Amino acid sequence: MMKKVFGIVLACAFAWLVSMPATAQKVGLDEVNKYAKEQYRNRWKEAAMSIKPVLKMDDEGGYTYTATLRFKDLDAAQVYERLLVLAKQHTDTILSEDADAGVVQAECYLFSVASQVGGFYRFHLCLRPLITFTASKGEAEITVSLQYYEIVKTDKGVVNMLFKTASGAPLPAEQWLLADRYPYNERGKMPLATAEAFTKSYAFIQLLMEQLQ
Repeated sequence: MMKKVFGIVLACAFAWLVSMPATAQKVGLDEVNKYAKEQYRNRWKEAAMSIKPVLKMDDEGGYTYTATLRFKDLDAAQVYERLLVLAKQHTDTILSEDADAGVVQAECYLFSVASQVGGFYRFHLCLRPLITFTASKGEAEITVSLQYYEIVKTDKGVVNMLFKTASGAPLPAEQWLLADRYPYNERGKMPLATAEAFTKSYAFIQLLMEQLQ
C-alpha cells in the first residue's frame, strides 16, 4: 500500500515539474557574444555595414528598431499585463509603468560588448538599450532604441600595464553618441570596436525578440 501511495505521489510530482514553465532569462553577454560570432565570424566592419539598412539612423542620430508581437484573443488590458510580466522577466530595470496608456518602458545593460586597449586606458563599450512595450488589442509593439554607447575606462592601458601601475578601477562612465560613429567610427577612434558594438547590439535585439516570442 505504501509503495502504491509513494508511486502516485512521485508521478504527481513529476507531472507538476513537467508542467512548470521554463525559467525566463535575460539576454546575457555570453549569449550575445556567441550568437554574434556564429553569425558574423568576427567580421565586424562588414557586419556593421550589412546591418546598417536594418538599424537605420533615427532623428536623434541613434537607431530605433520596432517589431510586433501577436496576442490572439486578448484585449489591450490583458496584453499590457502580459507585457509587464515579459518586461520584468527579460529586462534589467523597469523605468516606468502606465496601465492607462498601455506602455511599459524598461532598460537592459550589457557591459563590455567590445573593448580596446590604448596607451593609458582600456575602453569598454557597453550597451544600455531602451525597450518600450506598447499594448493594443491583440498585439504589442516592441521598440528598442539605442542612442549612445556607455564607455567605461580603466587604467589597464599598455603603459600602465607595462610599468605595473594599473589598479583596474573604473573611471566615471562617458557617453559616445552613435550619431558620431554610425554604423562605426570609420575615420576616428576605435573603428573595429565600434563596429563590433553596433553588430552585437543587433545580436542582442535578435535574441531578445526570440525570447519574447
